[in-house]
Amino acid sequence: MKLRKLTWLLLIGTLLLSACSDNQTNLNVSADAAAVYSMNDKKAISEKNSDKVMPIASITKLMTTFLVLEAVKKGELSWDEKLDLIRLDDPSAVSLYAITKKRTWSVRDLYSAMLVMSANDAAETLGNRLDGADFPKKMNKEAKKLGLSNKTEFVSASGLDVDGERSVSTTKDLYKLSSELISTYPEVLDTTSKSSIITEKGAKIESTNDLIGTIPGLDGLKTGFTDEAGYCFIGTAKQNGKRVISIVLNSDTAENRFKDTEKLIKLGFKGEE
Repeated sequence: MKLRKLTWLLLIGTLLLSACSDNQTNLNVSADAAAVYSMNDKKAISEKNSDKVMPIASITKLMTTFLVLEAVKKGELSWDEKLDLIRLDDPSAVSLYAITKKRTWSVRDLYSAMLVMSANDAAETLGNRLDGADFPKKMNKEAKKLGLSNKTEFVSASGLDVDGERSVSTTKDLYKLSSELISTYPEVLDTTSKSSIITEKGAKIESTNDLIGTIPGLDGLKTGFTDEAGYCFIGTAKQNGKRVISIVLNSDTAENRFKDTEKLIKLGFKGEE
């Protein structure tokens, strides 16, 4: 009798675990890996392939952003400091120089260009200023301090590949990075919420985030794309005092990464009710 009761309990437990698993993985999104998290509760609302190691392209710039803001806070870097843009080996890579033909910029403009238009030369210039060729090591050291797993590895300040190696992470780790960035330096949202910026030199830079102004409370965070990584996006929005973070990795088109994000953020706030 006891054995039969135990068998039924095990069966019920298996079914419940299966149901939970299905709720976590059956997201109707095009992305290979996706998730939405509650910053208020610090928990996942729904996930798909949350531990899968994926290339993350320009999502990498969020770690560079964290370290730039940290350096400014410590007085190791000034917003007004002028730097000459590093020349990129890849002529097809998004660059500030390519659209402006200007080489020298303030740290503030480089920071804005890195976040808003995803300028790779801006990110590489800032990384080089902070720690030269060893900047990726600094990024990986910071990742461990923030509690990211060994599945995350950065190879460049911008997210560009280096000698065939690419920056990789998981949705779980990217949530940790994004939430730490927003919690520690909420001023980052002042920049990522803009659809465009005007630099000190009068250049207008358009955002790569097509969702700005379309979702109530959406104020960030970062796009990414390479052929290997596909279309990626980390979105964040705040409604009625609640903030969610959505992550989309390897969506098949630029349009679908934003459609995926809309679904995730809607689900996030519904799950928060």
